[in-house]
Amino acid sequence: MNRTTISELKLAAKDQLLGNYRIAAGSFALLFVLIYVIMSVIMSAFTYSIGQSMSATGMMSLAQEIEASVLGMVIGAISVTFSVGYIHIMKKITNGEQAVLSDLFFTFRNHPDKVIIISLIMTGIQFVLLLPATFAAPRDLDITQGFDGKRMFLWAVLYLSGLIISFVIDLMFAMCFMIYLDDPDESVPDILRTSVDMMKGNKFRYFYMLLSFIGYWILGILSLGIAFVWVVPYQTMTTVVFYQDLKKSTGDNWCEV
Repeated sequence: MNRTTISELKLAAKDQLLGNYRIAAGSFALLFVLIYVIMSVIMSAFTYSIGQSMSATGMMSLAQEIEASVLGMVIGAISVTFSVGYIHIMKKITNGEQAVLSDLFFTFRNHPDKVIIISLIMTGIQFVLLLPATFAAPRDLDITQGFDGKRMFLWAVLYLSGLIISFVIDLMFAMCFMIYLDDPDESVPDILRTSVDMMKGNKFRYFYMLLSFIGYWILGILSLGIAFVWVVPYQTMTTVVFYQDLKKSTGDNWCEV
């Protein structure tokens, strides 16, 4: 089976952005501000207490680490709700429709609970997979007792193993929000199942697509974030085009990666 190459998908994404960069960049800027404000407000609610309790040991307790992880899941779910609205804008552009800034709130008008549930499932899986590393992490370090190399090695192995497994699962569910945008009325189990089916034989291909943007992200960092106004719309549009390419191949017999 001849598949569209990643280079061809990226070129198609650039073509889609031509003449639509103003709404693509403007909606991303609004998205960034919204997420930044949400994170700032929520984090300020408990950062002070965490800082006070860490002042003596310099490390978070197990309960605090779990609390921080749960808080991260909440922030992630809220942020994803806005991010899916941004993907909706990109999909409207590819469909030749007129996109506006208010489309950023599309999810809030169309079963936001489904987006939140999918987000919590994905982050929850990562939380569970990284939980062994959380329990194994060294705490209450005493420099007089020396460095506990064995425990650090155990933590590193558990953390990397959990991270790798979590990333593979994320690849399986990578198309969930695209599928949701096609039909917000579809059930969460069906969305998850469809994404898994679509990504069979395409997980490495999608991973390769993500890797191809590393140079652009480095450029964004070196430019103090300025270049992200171009990089994020470009990558998001490429992901949309990738999804559309997968839909065209739905009837093909993919081989599992």
